[in-house]
Amino acid sequence: MHIHPIIVHFPIALFITALGLEILSLIFKKEVLERCAFYNYLLGIFGAIAAASVEWIANLPLAHPVFYTHRNFAHVTIIFSLASGAFLLMLKKRSARIFPIIFLLILLVTAILISVTGYYGGRLVYEYGVGVAE
Repeated sequence: MHIHPIIVHFPIALFITALGLEILSLIFKKEVLERCAFYNYLLGIFGAIAAASVEWIANLPLAHPVFYTHRNFAHVTIIFSLASGAFLLMLKKRSARIFPIIFLLILLVTAILISVTGYYGGRLVYEYGVGVAE
């Protein structure tokens, strides 16, 4: 049983939801929305690690350029989100004034990275049938 397709949708949804909540928090000036966005982002980081981990454990023997692109974007997404998550935790405690702007920029980059990763994952399934039972 392949668990990666089941788990992978959670970080995608969490990162995109975090971006939407942060935009709403800036529009409506509601701190609770920013807090929800931040927790969604942190959960998205753990979800991304989980999704990649099950793929690392499965160790699929794929040698395809689209697979390598998908995997590389997934690695960049995880590294960026981990580093930015740690940075945001420090920034939140030190500078509440610039936090929302920096957070929004990080969310935009993360949303782009996770979207590109998902795009190439979708190509693997729909164009090449990777993971589809015959």
